[in-house]
Amino acid sequence: GFSVQLFNFHDVKKILKIPNIGIFIFLFFIIIFSVANIYGTFALLGHKFYGFTDRQNGYLFGIMGIVGAIIQGGLMKKLSVKLSEKALLFTGLVPMIVGLALIPYGVNFLGVAVISAVLSVGTGILQPTIISFVSKYSPEDSQGAILGFNSSMGSLARVLGPLWGGFAFQFLGYEAPFVTGAVFTFFTLFGTWYLIKTKRLELH
Repeated sequence: GFSVQLFNFHDVKKILKIPNIGIFIFLFFIIIFSVANIYGTFALLGHKFYGFTDRQNGYLFGIMGIVGAIIQGGLMKKLSVKLSEKALLFTGLVPMIVGLALIPYGVNFLGVAVISAVLSVGTGILQPTIISFVSKYSPEDSQGAILGFNSSMGSLARVLGPLWGGFAFQFLGYEAPFVTGAVFTFFTLFGTWYLIKTKRLELH
């Protein structure tokens, strides 16, 4: 076993060499980054582009929170029993991509609310799924250190995501944080599919 800090490159290198673990941690980082990337700009999009009130923006955040709680609060147990690990992963990635990509094109409040719910289904499935993969595929004597490192990468993503989102909104356009988040997640989906197909990532 070993302990690890985010910038202890020797231990980080050891972690990333463990089969599957580096891929899962990268997936976790991209997912958190892509979602955090829109949080600072979601309300701005509502105000400046859709003309939503503060109350309507609050409702949208509430919808996303409720859907995420439903998914993680009970539905995940049923899904994890019925679906394979591969199916569970893609069941989360696809709605996340769709949700991120379509939020700037929802037309009205109802459209954005439905799309936001779709996004929350994806993130609600993905976050606990990948954490469980990291735990399951970690060597027992290093599990705590690896989960800690994964958590640190998630924290880093929550810092970098809003920075990118603010930059993209300001200089690339109102839709840029959402579309770029969808693009990042799509490449993650494609990369994961390729790794599974070539057996470099083995899931049950």
